[in-house]
Amino acid sequence: MELAAGGRTGKGAGGMNFKRRTSPGRTLSLEQLERWLDELDPPVAGVSSIDGFLAAVAAGPSVIDPDVWIRSILRDHAQSARSAPARRTILKRYNRICIELAEKPEAYAPIYMRTKEGEVLLEDFANGFFTAMHLDLEAWKPFIADPQFGYPLAALLGHSTITGGPSWSDQLGDPSANLALADTWRMVPQIISLIHDQCAFARMTPAA
Repeated sequence: MELAAGGRTGKGAGGMNFKRRTSPGRTLSLEQLERWLDELDPPVAGVSSIDGFLAAVAAGPSVIDPDVWIRSILRDHAQSARSAPARRTILKRYNRICIELAEKPEAYAPIYMRTKEGEVLLEDFANGFFTAMHLDLEAWKPFIADPQFGYPLAALLGHSTITGGPSWSDQLGDPSANLALADTWRMVPQIISLIHDQCAFARMTPAA
């Protein structure tokens, strides 16, 4: 399997205030980051899962301290000296996602895993997104209740295998429904842009 950026069609409007986190020093390519992650013991998520995680943090209703979500991603390795290039790489990707969603959403392209035959695998991205939602699930609940928000989100999370059971794609017996869900990856950029725009006010409003 290999990494690849997902395509998109359409565009959305940005609306998020954020602080850019910059950290001087060496960063890694995505391929180098994936190799570094593969060598960790205990293991952590891969690049596509991390990209889904970052999309949820950048687009969701909460403003979460990067120190918190970096620890959630890298776990026991977050503070080790040899993880510094990886941390900078992850922060750089997060900054890019924030900028693109706020200023140029048509440029945003998620990172997916693909088979050698070119089949897009959305599972890792969806798992990362779902994991990040649990950093502040209460903040997500009012949005999930809105069908205009909840249905597109469900199309993405339908590919997750950590939501408490088999993925929706595994459960669907209707071949046409399976085919539609298999094509969700094409819509993910628009889904993330929608989430970003709908949650913009919540991100700019201090928590009570």
